[in-house]
Amino acid sequence: MDVIQKQGFQLGILAFCLLSTIALADTDEDMARANEFYAQMELMDAAVLYKKLALKNHLPAQASLGELLDYTEDHVEAVGWYITAAFQGNAKGAYYLARAYQTGNGISKDPAQALYWYKFAANKDNLNAIKVLEKVYRSGEGASGLPVKVDIKQAEFWKSKKVVQEAQMKKEYEDKQAAAKKALEEKAEATRKADEEAAKNKAKGN
Repeated sequence: MDVIQKQGFQLGILAFCLLSTIALADTDEDMARANEFYAQMELMDAAVLYKKLALKNHLPAQASLGELLDYTEDHVEAVGWYITAAFQGNAKGAYYLARAYQTGNGISKDPAQALYWYKFAANKDNLNAIKVLEKVYRSGEGASGLPVKVDIKQAEFWKSKKVVQEAQMKKEYEDKQAAAKKALEEKAEATRKADEEAAKNKAKGN
């Protein structure tokens, strides 16, 4: 994203936050809408909802707003939201804060702090952090830049946690797909019955 685009995006967020008439109904619904906007790369709409929720101290929104700001290369503000979320126990915020400390984007590079927050996030079952720790303990400090010695036992420990988390995510996805399919089938059945009832009433009328 070039400088002009970035400045335009930031000014747009400010204008939307001040002037938008988007109503915040249910927090979970708004978060779902914001996530959908972000997935579709409708960044302005996503930023508006994330920002409003973040200002209400909604931790997942704070972490997601930071992620969006990182994407638009506003790393310093992104880190601010990661810190806000992480220090209140949010795993996603902790993971991204760890990554910021590792890369030095938006904050001074600090490998020890990066490792601390990766562990913090991983102990809260953040899959991305778990994957980092598995890799780090297999490769050691030389490859990762984090203050860790090669420790295969630790690597296998985090691998086992990774397998559990991936299996859980797969099950949740499959359950969600099954629920959506069931809802469609029920809707189709209700429509069919309504059509049959309408046809019967029409026949009686004739």
